Amino acid sequence: MSQLKQSPLFKLFLDACCKHPQKTFLVFGSHSFSYSDIQRKVSQLSEKLAQVGLRQGDRVAIYLFNSPEFVVSFLALNCLGITVVPVNPLLKEEEIEHILSDSQARALLAHRETKITKLAQPHLALNLDLKLEPDLELNLFRFDSLQSADQESSDQESSEQDLDSTAALIVYTSGTTGKPKGAVLSYANVAFTIESYPHRFCLKQDDMLLGVLPLCHLYGLLVVLAGALKAGCGIVLMKQFDAAEAILLLRSEAVSVLPAVPTMHQFILMELDKEGKESRLESLRLCTTGGAAMPRDLLVALKERLRVPVLEGYALTETTVIATLNPEGDARLGSVGTAFPGIEIAIEKDGIRSSRSFGDGESEVGEILLKGACIMKGYFNNAAATAEVIKDGWFYTGDLGYLDADGYLYIVGRSKELIVRGGMNIYPREIEEVLLRLPAIAECAVVGVPDRYMGERVKAFIVLKSGACLTEDEIKSFCKIHLADYKMPRAIEFLDKLPRNSTGKVLKRLLC
Repeated sequence: MSQLKQSPLFKLFLDACCKHPQKTFLVFGSHSFSYSDIQRKVSQLSEKLAQVGLRQGDRVAIYLFNSPEFVVSFLALNCLGITVVPVNPLLKEEEIEHILSDSQARALLAHRETKITKLAQPHLALNLDLKLEPDLELNLFRFDSLQSADQESSDQESSEQDLDSTAALIVYTSGTTGKPKGAVLSYANVAFTIESYPHRFCLKQDDMLLGVLPLCHLYGLLVVLAGALKAGCGIVLMKQFDAAEAILLLRSEAVSVLPAVPTMHQFILMELDKEGKESRLESLRLCTTGGAAMPRDLLVALKERLRVPVLEGYALTETTVIATLNPEGDARLGSVGTAFPGIEIAIEKDGIRSSRSFGDGESEVGEILLKGACIMKGYFNNAAATAEVIKDGWFYTGDLGYLDADGYLYIVGRSKELIVRGGMNIYPREIEEVLLRLPAIAECAVVGVPDRYMGERVKAFIVLKSGACLTEDEIKSFCKIHLADYKMPRAIEFLDKLPRNSTGKVLKRLLC
């Protein structure tokens, strides 16, 4: 193993390996891996990566679905102090290419047989001998040509002494300008999150978690994976979510903790309903939910059916996926809970910042501000965007809410145009830019509209150029080429003109 100062997450892994090496760490399909099994693979991979010249402070992307390979890759990069850039496998090629280019990644870890091969050729085969799918061998792809001229400059270099300030992760989140922005999260940010969650989200050594949340997202990476390492428990990994399969695994693997987004909980309840009203998940003791707003009716139904606590929280990528959580035993319906120790919440209304509610009820709301060791360093190579959201140490979330007298936070809306579909964040501008590539479209506006099962769906309003012809099917076919499936417009409406105010701004509230 590398002799670099250990990252906080990698130290958790080594501690778990030392305390219970033969304990089951990962279950994936018919395969089971102990902590010592994974430790050997991590050691093997980290040595190979070091041999090709990758070192602390370099940026390396991971392009994999949930799998033991993802876990091994992530831990091996952590071992070397390398900045990890998770890439959502559901993205299209041009979206992936933007992330790789913008992050100036030196390399990428992916299976050989993926669409990434159209962007670069494999540099080195990395045989981990996990005996999963032989045709999906893990490969290292080199992207040195994407580096900027000053990549090797001193400001990009890291040393053993400043590991805490080194970027542990660059996680891309959609931006209002249409291009995803990379939130830079330091090792200190990550350490704060993994040390804080046990205050409210207590896992036990004999727990088994269902790993259905994508590991390319922080909820899956720092709540599920890091949480399991902290407790020394196991994870049943699912490549992708399927409600029926999830229920089978919850029962067959005696899963005790289910972290998921509201949409997943909704589909699991629907599957259980097919079995009858008395159907239960006997081994389950705890659920968590986040990533999107949890409808009150769903929260109540989930608690009644499963008869276990459901912990609801609020966080953002930019806050290293931690901010508030409803305390078990003292939760308040409709609230996302109170701040974790070390995190401050304020509400800003009409330029006045307060840590208490401005009045009674939902009539008094303002923008939610957060402060603490969880706040990102900034957006990668985007000082202007960083300055817009971090002011005097406070992170401006763009979300609207209020605090009650006891410090419980209530979310009542969003000032941003964010669309949340099944826990996945979508910004309209990104879709609008794709639509405007069609020569027949004069202007367009994209909004989120309610969806019973997914929370929201994308709807596009289209104004065609005079004399132009374009069908709904043609628009959807074009979008399918350039957008991930979850970003696809599910409804399209043609208008003669878009509603605007006196300054020419599109009034999207009239379209929702």
